[in-house]
Amino acid sequence: MNRVDKARVQAAFSRGAAGYDARALAQAQTRARVAALLERHAPDAVRILDVGAGTGALAAQLAARRPSRRITLADLAPGMCAASRSAVPAAPVVMADAEALPFRDGRFDALVSSSTFQWLPRLEPALGEARRALAPGGTLVLALFAQRTLHELRAAWLAVAGPDAGARMHRFFGRDEVAAAIAASGLDALAIEEEEIVERHPDARAVLRAIRAVGAGNAVPRGQAGGLGGRSVTLSLLDRYDAAHRGPEGVPATYHVVYAVARRR
Repeated sequence: MNRVDKARVQAAFSRGAAGYDARALAQAQTRARVAALLERHAPDAVRILDVGAGTGALAAQLAARRPSRRITLADLAPGMCAASRSAVPAAPVVMADAEALPFRDGRFDALVSSSTFQWLPRLEPALGEARRALAPGGTLVLALFAQRTLHELRAAWLAVAGPDAGARMHRFFGRDEVAAAIAASGLDALAIEEEEIVERHPDARAVLRAIRAVGAGNAVPRGQAGGLGGRSVTLSLLDRYDAAHRGPEGVPATYHVVYAVARRR
């Protein structure tokens, strides 16, 4: 189980909404693959719910491909909801938690979610809600950042702050945890795939700026997180990151993505 401060996540992504799409490069690649998986596994789905819809970019892409789709968008962050309303003005947008969806049972033919479920304390409640909201035979297409995400940053942090400091960083779920949670929710897994997307940044400081700019900071409750430490610890972290990874193309920042497709019986 993750220790997640949802109010902190909500505020951070609201602040990052305006510049999100310009900076969230790995997230854009992930959205494109989610859209492709939906086309492959549920091309005829009409009633679609996008959970953690963010700026509405995925919903806009799905609507442009098939205008007959009736898409509903849900997100926890009010700033993201406002961006979604601008991106998909004809679609209803609801501020909602993935663990408590305000929709009747069996309402949707498909549910999509991209780069959202990694911010949950546990996967099972949200997947249970997804199953409930899907009609029998309905399809879930899910993408979330997984275990090796930002492993370069985590390794540098542990090296300068000690192994016990890992408890003060957000923990990403592993592929096996995703598979187990899908099974526990009563959904039938059709496919579970994974990939690594590697962004390049000029240096470690630029990596931290990019993460914070989109709202994807540390989600651990403030009293337990303590940030990445004081200025001296942060400077040591940056030096360690650069020393380990800097090359002619800058430094890498890895995003490990797990994609899951599942169906409600």
